Amino acid sequence: MYIEDGGGGTQPAAMPETGKMMGSIGRFSAAAAAGKVSIDPESAESMANKIDAIAVRAKDRRNRVRTLDQHVPLGSSPVALQMSAQTKLSAAGTPQSAAENLELYIEALTELAAAIRASARRTQAADEQTAAGFHRLGEDGA
Repeated sequence: MYIEDGGGGTQPAAMPETGKMMGSIGRFSAAAAAGKVSIDPESAESMANKIDAIAVRAKDRRNRVRTLDQHVPLGSSPVALQMSAQTKLSAAGTPQSAAENLELYIEALTELAAAIRASARRTQAADEQTAAGFHRLGEDGA
């Protein structure tokens, strides 16, 4: 795989890891759409399938996290009630929660797999055009 270096900006240092990943995938997708990424069509589908498999595992994790987004009967003491509330918040109560980050992760993986496949199609089309051009040149020179 080859990606042209277009200069580009940098991500803020304080940006959460999920945000950094989304930004990187967004830049990759933009570069792929602009034809700046070359991926061997034979290996692209294998890469995309591996990313799809990671997304399936992330969806399974998301489903398991959803079970935490419920009242956990830990007891009625103040500590037990606070632990139950914190479990809910960690699971799905804030923008930094596991559920929110898993949603972003799954979305990013889906976008990445699609960008890899699209780039491979563009690479293959460009290769076919180049081959056709060489073929025409060979016919004209013969």
